[in-house]
Amino acid sequence: MDLQPHDHPKSLFDRLAADERTGRVTVRMRGGAEVTGKIGPTGNHAVIIKALTGKEFFDAYVRYDSITCVEVQTRS
Repeated sequence: MDLQPHDHPKSLFDRLAADERTGRVTVRMRGGAEVTGKIGPTGNHAVIIKALTGKEFFDAYVRYDSITCVEVQTRS
């Protein structure tokens, strides 16, 4: 999968979730916090990151406007 710089965060997460090669993603937010996990449902304003690394029984609600970086392995 090739990342596109013009993607709106929702369309980016929708494409990543639809691609079976996508494993875990790392989302960096303003303030430096990081969330790593699997992409869950996407909405118009936020995405759910499921099965957080180190907190597998937890999910996170991440607003698109708080995201500064999305890291995803695109090649193996």
